[in-house]
Formats: sequence, structure tokens, C-alpha cells
Amino acid sequence: MWNTLIVQPVSWLLRTLYELTASYGLAIILFTLVMKFVFLPLTMKGKKSMIVMQRLNPKLKELEAKYKNDKEKYNIELQKLYKKEKTNPLSGCLWQLLPFPVMIALFDVVRRPLTNLMRLSAEQIDLIISNATISESLTAQSIDIATAARQSQIVIANAIHENFDALISALPELGSTLIDIDFTFLGINLSLAPSAGILNVYWFIPIISGIVSWLGVYINQKMTESLGGSANKDPQQQNKMMTMMGPAMSIWFGFMWPVTISVYWISNSLFGIVQDALLNLYYAKKLGISDELKAKKETGTKAADSKERPALKADNSDDEKSNRSNLTNVSRKKYERLKKQQKEQKRRMDSPAVDEETEGADSGETDDAKGANSDD
Repeated sequence: MWNTLIVQPVSWLLRTLYELTASYGLAIILFTLVMKFVFLPLTMKGKKSMIVMQRLNPKLKELEAKYKNDKEKYNIELQKLYKKEKTNPLSGCLWQLLPFPVMIALFDVVRRPLTNLMRLSAEQIDLIISNATISESLTAQSIDIATAARQSQIVIANAIHENFDALISALPELGSTLIDIDFTFLGINLSLAPSAGILNVYWFIPIISGIVSWLGVYINQKMTESLGGSANKDPQQQNKMMTMMGPAMSIWFGFMWPVTISVYWISNSLFGIVQDALLNLYYAKKLGISDELKAKKETGTKAADSKERPALKADNSDDEKSNRSNLTNVSRKKYERLKKQQKEQKRRMDSPAVDEETEGADSGETDDAKGANSDD
């Protein structure tokens, strides 16, 4: 499954690029560029996550200070913050691990070009190394033929290139299968590896690869911090690990494997620097627009609140006045009713005396009338 899904596609692409360019070194560089485009969506997602996490540093520090004595509450609030910002702290580094299977497949293709690029069987490989011309060439370079056939076929492929015509004449049945791969690139034979006892240009290429790899990681982190709004003075442990792991691996593999691997690593680092610069410019504009929209939205909300508050105050004032007016009217009516009741009670209290006087006057007039009648 590994061979079908990963190794064979990588082999096909590298072989196609070599047939188009007729340069093994240029094919490796173009292969690296194609992989950058293939993994671009994942790289963009990871880059955005890294920038968002960098911008969250002030809020993360606030949560740490606020809940430093309550780890459970801190974790709950931390997850809420991640959910609100729609980010995942792991997605910023996971994307860096995804190209590794392709890189491992490329190492296998570089190490075993007879099996992967030329699709030769074990019997055909044995037939090639048993040829006198090839075996003498390998022996002259102090190469163990049996080990080379299993683990380092690239030196056999280089011997095939140096003796291609003679080999085709001796083994014409392999003429349609063999590929004449020229490993020379910029005056360097990419099939060779640094030798422990010989100090030459092949020793410096892995070191250059490590320097360029470190420079790429360093520039990437600095550009990401510049978009974060607040630089993190205490880099995360994963950033420290990634800063050192990449360069260390490039130097290690550069000394253990053919120079082809160092060319791949240098190309990958240089393309990565350019890609990171472009992505940082893209997200600087995108996140700048996003912040501007958020600021406008917040300003609009505050303006709406400031407009609504006087209106609410005016409404409340009108309601208070209306309530006071209603209370005043009720009080006035109650007062008038009480005053009327008091007058009524006073009138009733005064009415008996008035009736007696009226009755007395009426009785006196009656007696006078009777007296007058008697006189008559």
C-alpha cells in the first residue's frame, strides 16, 4: 500500500520531470516546487492557525494570570477561547509533518533508482551488476556490490550512465527499460555522498543545507510574530523543537545520503522562505481587513448604543413625568373628594339647628295668626 500510494507516484513524477528537463538536479528542484503547490492548501491552513495563535498570546497570558490557581477553570476557558476564535493550537504544526511521508518516499526513490525509476526486477539488477564493465567500475570505487544492489542503487545507476553504451551492447534486452541518468549538476555528481576521509565540496553542501534550513525556520517565525500584534518573548516548546529539528535533520541526512538529498533540502528551504513571505503578505492584508471590519462593527455598535441611550432616557423621563402627572391628578381628585365629603359632613352637622329655627319661626307666626283671628 505504501509503495502504491506514495512511492510510485513520487517515482513517476521524478522520472517525468527528468525526461522533460534532461537534468537530474533540475528535476529534483522542480519536484520540490510541485510538492509546494500540492501542499499549499494545508500550508495556508497551518500558516493561518499559527498567526491566529500568535495574535492570541495576550489573551492566553491573561487567562494564565487569572486562573493560575485553578487549572480546571483555565482549561475550560482556554477551550472556549479556541472555539470562539475557530482555531486549533495543533493545526499550526501538524501541516509541517504531512510532507514527511513524501520526503521519505523521495529518499527511497533516490536511494533505489533501479527499482523505482527504471522498474527493474531483482533478476534484472543481478544481471546488470554481474556485467563485467559495471562490476569493475564499482570495484574501482571500493563499493560493495551486494550492498549497493539492496540499499544504494544510485551508485549502480551512475555506473550505468558512465558505461551505458557498453551495457546496452552487452544486454540489448534491457535497452527499453534502462534510463541513462546523468547525475551531474552544476559540476557536482549528485550520486555521491561526503566521504569521511576526504574533505571536499561534498562536505560543505550538507552544512549549507542546514544553514538554509535554519534560516527558513527563523525567518518564518519572525514574520509570523510580526503579524501577531504581540511578539511572544517565551517561544513555545514546539517552536524551539521545529527550529532545531529541521536543520539537524538536513545536516544528518546530507552526510549519510547522496548529495541529491541536500539539493532537495536546500530547494525546499528556499521555496519555503518565498512561500512564507507571500503567505504573510496575504494574511497581513486579510487579517488587517478582518480587524478593520471588527473595529467598524464595534464602533457601529457603540454608536447605536449611544443613540439608543438618550432615546431611552427621554422615554424614561416621559414615563416618569406621565407617572408624576397621573399621581398628581389622582391626588388632586382624592383631595377634592375628601374636601367635598368634609363640606357635606359640616352641612349635615349644621342642618338640625337651621331646622329648629325654621320650626320656631313657623310656630311663632302661627300663634300670631291665631291671636289676630281672636281679636277680630
